[in-house]
Amino acid sequence: MGRGVVSTPSLSISDNMTRKQIHFYLTLLLLSLSLAAYPATDYRLGYCSGKVDTSEGAFSVEGNVTVEAAIYLPAETLARFRGDAFSGVNAGLASKLNVHEMTVWVRESLEQDNLAETTIDIRSAQKPRDGWNNIAFETPMDIRENTGYYVGYTFTQTKTSSAVSAVDGEEPDACWIKTGEEGWRQRPETGILCIEALISGDNLPTDDLRLISASFSRAYCVAGEPAKVIYEIRNEGINTVDSYVLEITASGTDFHAEKQVSQTLNYGVSRNYTEEISLDGLEPGREYDLEISVAAPNGNADTMPDDNSVVIKSVPVISAVFPRTVLLEEFTTERCSNCPAAAQTIQDMISMMTDEQKARFVMVCHHSGYYEDPFTLECDREYEWFYNDNGSTYAPAFMLDREEESGSRIKTPVFMNLPANDFLYKVTSAQDIPALYSIGLDGVHDPGLRTVTVDIKGETVLRMFPDPRITVYLTEDNVAASERGQAGAGTGYIHNHVERAYNATWGESPEWDGDSYSYSCTLTYPEGCRPEEMHVVAFISNYDPQSPVACGIGNVASSNLSDLRPSAVADIKADMARTIELRDMQGTLINNTGETSGLQHGVYLIIKRGQEKTTVSKVMVK
Repeated sequence: MGRGVVSTPSLSISDNMTRKQIHFYLTLLLLSLSLAAYPATDYRLGYCSGKVDTSEGAFSVEGNVTVEAAIYLPAETLARFRGDAFSGVNAGLASKLNVHEMTVWVRESLEQDNLAETTIDIRSAQKPRDGWNNIAFETPMDIRENTGYYVGYTFTQTKTSSAVSAVDGEEPDACWIKTGEEGWRQRPETGILCIEALISGDNLPTDDLRLISASFSRAYCVAGEPAKVIYEIRNEGINTVDSYVLEITASGTDFHAEKQVSQTLNYGVSRNYTEEISLDGLEPGREYDLEISVAAPNGNADTMPDDNSVVIKSVPVISAVFPRTVLLEEFTTERCSNCPAAAQTIQDMISMMTDEQKARFVMVCHHSGYYEDPFTLECDREYEWFYNDNGSTYAPAFMLDREEESGSRIKTPVFMNLPANDFLYKVTSAQDIPALYSIGLDGVHDPGLRTVTVDIKGETVLRMFPDPRITVYLTEDNVAASERGQAGAGTGYIHNHVERAYNATWGESPEWDGDSYSYSCTLTYPEGCRPEEMHVVAFISNYDPQSPVACGIGNVASSNLSDLRPSAVADIKADMARTIELRDMQGTLINNTGETSGLQHGVYLIIKRGQEKTTVSKVMVK
């Protein structure tokens, strides 16, 4: 790749060749000269990791003005390219709109004349375009020793434009801007300019990997289980990489784990990968500073190892995790005409679940979001805070474990209705996330007083919640719609998962004993509720009044009301009920309650058996 004497193939043209053959050999000769005169690959040096943003401009400039943008490459960065040359500039544009002409250049000072330059315009063979504009200098410019250079471009826009492209990040000297009469200034808030110097020569890096970012899939590691590493890697050497080593070390220890990875990366290509790597040897109950590195591209030493590592501070190692039960919360009201269809979607999703998945799925309905109805409770009104959209709410709407919805333009755990298959994937994926909190539920039910006393116990392997709270609901299924009726449905609409009572909108703090916690409360459900259709739902969650996406749920427990222990009073009443017999005149037992409603006309016997005596009386049913 040197810029000295070029050796070209020798071609022999004989007198008896046809004109077509001569033309073919001349074309081949010109192509050979072209390939020999320039390196097959120009090295691209910049701060943007080869990325260009064409979704939106870094900023907008109004009117017919000149805009200039540059990055600075210091002498120490360029030292490894001693004897090489700048062969051009790779200039990234977010939009070519209103950019009719662009000049790329290299300068020693921003106010100095261009040391090398090339201009393209809408009339030239190479025109300004969205994305990368790879523009070569007619004559490469030598990189002088101990010299830093500014590399950039200039364009004059005809009208308002948002042409300058930048990516997120902040690096020294990665964003120099000049617009109109305003002088040059650094604008780190703009990001990193999409500008790269093109370099040719004999000293280009050959085996050079860069670890752009790295993280673990969880904020913790589990002892004895492989950790999932998510990382972005870029090949910054001109040789194609087919293999490398992924390494993890722990600061202050001799711990070392590595994995050989086979992935093909061409020069200038960035890729995101996920790898599992064993962390055997890390002790549970400790925190480590873990360094993730890539090394040995193609088994060779990395040319520039300084950019091969990312350190993740204070990673806790825990001994175990718990299985997760998820909570799906729906915002729904009888005034919502789309809610019956959403309810059917949920039923369709549940029908596709396995028994094990059903056992770890719990649902509660909040009757709010789109006006209110007779089932609305005060907590439902307060939960509209989760929408976090200046009071703009809607139904049907859902929350799954109150986790933030990715991709939303606002920070909210609320999302719209989904097709049944998508819902199933979302729910089962959440079930696969290990839980750091366990929760167990026990309780006593007194049907006479309509009370439920709930006892909660659990523990944590890692206290991730700054303010853990326990929330308890009593819910009821198969509830007939109110007299108002359900919009969007015919007569006889049935509600499920209806809240009937709760302990506190945002839960209450449990008692802690080390890593174990406990909590108790007593709830009273309204008259008319049917205990055989009711459930207790309890969960532990974080509470942050400043952030709707920081109130995630750690784990959930539920129970049928009929599965709870009866109270002592209920036991006595049950014993008393068993001493009452209602029989017909032939002695046939009708019931043990004495209830006569619905019986045919006639005379019946009520027999009451006490500890000391038995009484018999007649009752006439007309």
